[in-house]
Formats: sequence, structure tokens, C-alpha cells
Amino acid sequence: MTRPPPEITEVADKVDQRLAQLFDHEYQRWSHTEPRLGEAILELQRMSGGGKRIRAAFCYWAWRGNLVNLGLADTNTSTDEAVIVDCGAAFELLQTFALIHDDIMDGADTRRGQTTIHINQADRVTREGWRGEPRRYGDGVAILIGDLSHVYADQLIGITSGAARDIWDELRIELNLGQYLDMRAAAMGDFSRQTAQEVAVFKSALYTIVRPLQFGAALANTTADQDLHRALDIFGRPVGQAFQLRDDLLGVLGDPDHVGKPVGSDLQEGKPTELLASAHERADASQLRVLSTVGHGQLSDGQILEILEVLQATGAIADIERRIDHLVETAAMAAADLPFGASIRRTMVSLANYVAARTQ
Repeated sequence: MTRPPPEITEVADKVDQRLAQLFDHEYQRWSHTEPRLGEAILELQRMSGGGKRIRAAFCYWAWRGNLVNLGLADTNTSTDEAVIVDCGAAFELLQTFALIHDDIMDGADTRRGQTTIHINQADRVTREGWRGEPRRYGDGVAILIGDLSHVYADQLIGITSGAARDIWDELRIELNLGQYLDMRAAAMGDFSRQTAQEVAVFKSALYTIVRPLQFGAALANTTADQDLHRALDIFGRPVGQAFQLRDDLLGVLGDPDHVGKPVGSDLQEGKPTELLASAHERADASQLRVLSTVGHGQLSDGQILEILEVLQATGAIADIERRIDHLVETAAMAAADLPFGASIRRTMVSLANYVAARTQ
């Protein structure tokens, strides 16, 4: 298993502590008001655990890097650190919101190694002998808890204004539009490379890497630095694309105990990925017949195995591995142009290498 570098774990520890404080405070507050309300906080806390905190890490190190760039590295206070940790926690709560809603749309049973909220709550209706249709209740509760996570994310962003706030607003729009495009392409059976790349840009490259980088840099300087934002985009886009390509591979080849969600679920849903696009481009007639089963109802283990064999035989898997390597090399060259100092430039490359090579 590829372990996250210390540049991620030290940020993750701070963010996890902040989230624990938030959930403890909110649970106590709402349980005191009405005991049943605390249940929603506990469900949100359960689903927010286990994340890699990648977005928070990129945000944090871009903030640190721009402090170096501005000559302010030795002047930041503990208050400044608390603000950036709050913002890192906000990124993680926004991700939790997106995952909860995404799981409803995909009908996913597990996430981060745990039962998804909509399944857990639907089962509760049956278990407790409550009235109504279990799935409708489960979906409804999960939507509300996802929305609650979004509200807490905004709360942690606080009074952030100027360029940072503009970036925060834009990334939320991009995330939702990317999810729309993802669902639409899956429904159409659109497996073109262009569509897969467009979805990857909105849902991963921008949301996971570029915007957290730009947001963190903007927190260090209230005046928008367009040259720096462009440099971060040039570095961050290939990292985000590599992140998504690795995610696509893990979705069909990974260990579900490590990945945290059912392997093969992207094939069940017919998600538009570059992996499938590459396979379609390279497949012969018989292989295309196998690929035509992708996204059509519940696939058997045998059908999934046949699809995996086609992905291997066509060279699609090897193609994606080469693409990942190229994207990481591109990002490493772009990192050399970041005005962050040698140490933090090395950190950026370390983060890029990790997200491209991770095993979960």
C-alpha cells in the first residue's frame, strides 16, 4: 500500500482534529436542543472519516508557499494557521457533501469502507419497523445530511472574501456541473475520450487540485495574483488528471477493502472514463460486444471479469499508466516555475507523485 507522505499526514492530523471539535460541539448543541437531532451529526461524522485530506493538503501548502513568495513566512501567527486549517476542513466537508449525494445517484452500498448513509438509513426503517418506503426515507435523510455538510463547509470558510471567496464559489459551481455532465454522459453511453477528459477536469483537476491550490495562495494575499494563479493551474491540471486516471484504475483493479467502495461500480454505472474510452478506441468487434455491457444493469462477476480482460488485452490499462506517468512529469516540470522556494516546490512534486501512485 502506498502511504501518504508526511506533507499530507501532518495537514490531515490538523484537519481531523478540527473536524472532531466541530462535530463534538454540534452534537452537544443539537442533542441538548432535541436528542434525536444529534443522530444526524453522528451520521455526518461517520461518513466524513477516512478521507485522505488531499484537497486540504494542496490548499495548505499553497498557502505556505505564497507566504514564502511574499516574504511573510516568518510572520504568520497561530491565528493564521487556524484559519487555513478551518478552510482545509471546509474542503473536506464539501467533499463529504459531494460523496453522500454521489452515492445516492449511483446507488452505492459502501463508501470509505462503511455502509453509505442512504443504505444505513433505509435499513433502519425496516429494522425499527417504521412506516413508509425504506429507500425513499434513506435517500431523503442522506440528502439532508449531505446538505448539512455543505452548510458546515461554508461556515468554516467564514468571512473569507476577495479572490479566495470567488474561488470557493466557482469551485462549487464547477463541482455540480461536472457531476451533471458525468451523469448525462453515463445515461447516453458516451464513452468518448473528450467527454471523459471534460468530466475529469471539472470533478478532479479543478475541484481536487487547482482550486484548493489557488484558494490557499489567495488566503496568503488578499490581492489576486493572476500570474501565480495561472502557474498553479499549469501545475495543478495534470496532477488532477493523473488523480482521476488513478481513481479510474482503482475503480476496476483495486482492492475494495483499500479503495473503500465496491470495485467495478464504475462499470456498473457506465461512468465516462478515459480507461473505457481507450478500450473502445482499441477494441475489435468481439471486444466491443463485451464493452457494450458496461452500464447496463447489474453485471455479474463473470461479466466484470470479461470487461477487465478486454481492458487488459486492448492495452487500455497500459495506456492509462503511461498517461499518468506523462502527466506527473509535466506537473513536475511546471512545479519548477512556482515562486514558492525550493522546499515547497519539492513538497508539491511529492504531493503530485502520491496522488498519481496511491493505492486507495
